[in-house]
Amino acid sequence: MRSGKIIMLEADGSLRINRVRTLSREGYNVTGVACIEEAIEATRQQPYDLLIVGAGEPEQLDSLLTPLPPEISVLVLAAFNTIGKVVEHAGTGIHTFLLEPVSLSKLRSTVARIITSTRLVKGGIRSEILTSLARTNWSLASESETEQFFKRVVEISAADTEADNVVLLVKDEATDTLVTRAHAGKHPPDMQAICNRVTDTGEPVLIDEKTRDPELHRLMTDAGAAAIMCVPLLIKGNVVGAIGHTKVTKGAKFSANDLSFASLIAWWCSMALENARLFSRIQRQYLHMERLLEEIRVAQENERRRVAVEIHDGVAQWMVGASYGIKAIGNLISEQRLAELELELTKISDTVQTSIRELRRAISNLRPLPLEELGLTQALQQAVESLKEDGIKCNVEIDGDLPQLTPAEESTTYWIVQEILSNIRKHAGASEVTARIRCHDNMFSVEVSDNGQGFSPERVINSESRLVHLGLLGMKERAELIGGNLNIKSKQGKGTTVSFAFPVSSLETVEAATSG
Repeated sequence: MRSGKIIMLEADGSLRINRVRTLSREGYNVTGVACIEEAIEATRQQPYDLLIVGAGEPEQLDSLLTPLPPEISVLVLAAFNTIGKVVEHAGTGIHTFLLEPVSLSKLRSTVARIITSTRLVKGGIRSEILTSLARTNWSLASESETEQFFKRVVEISAADTEADNVVLLVKDEATDTLVTRAHAGKHPPDMQAICNRVTDTGEPVLIDEKTRDPELHRLMTDAGAAAIMCVPLLIKGNVVGAIGHTKVTKGAKFSANDLSFASLIAWWCSMALENARLFSRIQRQYLHMERLLEEIRVAQENERRRVAVEIHDGVAQWMVGASYGIKAIGNLISEQRLAELELELTKISDTVQTSIRELRRAISNLRPLPLEELGLTQALQQAVESLKEDGIKCNVEIDGDLPQLTPAEESTTYWIVQEILSNIRKHAGASEVTARIRCHDNMFSVEVSDNGQGFSPERVINSESRLVHLGLLGMKERAELIGGNLNIKSKQGKGTTVSFAFPVSSLETVEAATSG
């Protein structure tokens, strides 16, 4: 059975009763109180070894810890998001803390360590160090600042624990190997093996010359040390590194107090490392967003140019033709050439209808409503079959079930097919078009072939104006934005085949997604 007098301050009644009962069964004399005033009054009435505080309101810790007798150790149970405030308001009064929710077994082992050891605080020095490190850690905002923090940590830890050498190692995220990030002492000790053991188990190591474990004793000898203390760095339960301490003087050892102090130091280092990684991740995301915004801006500009070309090459030309026809009507009327007048009116009507149809097509291309209304497969089929209005025979071949694409992949596919069809309509002079849509080996592909007049791809590729005019540059850029590629095969008088393909992340079929 254990001994020691404990006062438990916890506002939550059921939690307080459960924890008091658990520690009482261990043999401790435990008094439970619900408010700060009761805790202060109890400590004035009789001496206690340990005060356990549930830090539901960290701002009140000042008023609790200031009047406490200096011989009482303090264990704070705090939620993760209140740790900063706990350290800020606890001043030099906090000795150690646990993150809520705290298991009963963890509470028992921590209390046993505190009660059976001497006080963690040596004249308040360690608490001042921890408070200073906490405040510094909260302000870290770059990799260089983190390196400086690590350097300061190992120097402080070496001085406080009287270690001859302290080394801080962190796992490289790419290679999963330990890399030295900071060192204090004359010579960096060979701590790789012992730190690997700590990172593998997630448990601290405290050994000296009296250690009976042969493996640990061998590791200590290999490191050229008389005593070793090594604690893990943990982020969200994952071991990301370790801090190793060595003493080389024969008979030297590290105490349980040193281990407690080193564990708290390790916690702050873990927080600093996580902060640095989060900051770096945010920076990468910001740069990625900047690139995406630039790509969107370029895409919008290309879209404006495409619409301008669409209207200039199509609607504008037809409307000019219609205006000439209207002028000719005046002459036909004055000359009473009624048969020719009727024919000219029919031509003008057809031209206007074609212009309206092309204008609607250009407008609809700005926002692909068919994708929303029909889905990708039917929208592509409808787009290809719209060539029938121009007297072109259409064939659409869909190879099996298609995967569920992302909105960006669907939009890009639709835009590229529309551009291909627009080129066929304007330039190919084709009488038949075949579109093949398939997904094979996780690659989504679309191939559109026509039997038109064809062209020389080399000549077009070497002419920037022709590339822009045919929209090939825009199609190529769109395909690359989703990790795809665009290929063109054509020969004068032999037709043209344009294909593009891109990897898809999901193999869930459209049919399955729709039925689900």
